[in-house]
Amino acid sequence: MDADRCWDNIFDRGRTLTYRKDQPIFLKGGQRGCVLRVVEGWALVTDPHPDGRRAFLELRGRGQLLGETSALTGGQRNADVTAVCRTTVRAVNGDRFAAELRRSDDLIGVLLRAHESHRKANLRVGLRSFGVVNGLSRLLLDLAGTAGAPLVAGIPQKVLAYALGVTPRTLYEAVAELERRGAVSVSWPVIGLTDETVLRGLAHSDE
Repeated sequence: MDADRCWDNIFDRGRTLTYRKDQPIFLKGGQRGCVLRVVEGWALVTDPHPDGRRAFLELRGRGQLLGETSALTGGQRNADVTAVCRTTVRAVNGDRFAAELRRSDDLIGVLLRAHESHRKANLRVGLRSFGVVNGLSRLLLDLAGTAGAPLVAGIPQKVLAYALGVTPRTLYEAVAELERRGAVSVSWPVIGLTDETVLRGLAHSDE
């Protein structure tokens, strides 16, 4: 079953909400509430630690859900979620979302596949042993897949650097290398993917 069509049936009747850049959407430990589906923009998901560190978890974008875990478990929010840029979402009541899933094995399957996709994307970003250029290539391909277009728009350099666990300077050098290879065209905050074949090669290479 098509994932977009599945979620459309639930979220089309939801409320439209818009968050400004850097505005918190959820805070870890907050009470369960609405489930959100991203219409436009990006949300940064992090795990805050008592010592002040924040572990990167994920970037979620167009068509992806926020807050579904607490809605299904009945527990508190398990991460901080912040708008990376101006971000628009559709919101539905958490109880309604959970009830819709209980009525449909197809929806449960769609959600499980989405969670597996998120897990694999996180692993790909985290595997930097072969170099930052390779990790960035994986990340850009994943983000473009989410965006549904050969470009990544609205994510600042510092957020991409944070996602990869590198300094902004290191990210800048990796982006410049991808430009040199003709794989991307950059006009911040927009990265156009100009040669996905090159990116895929780098994403799976051991350079």
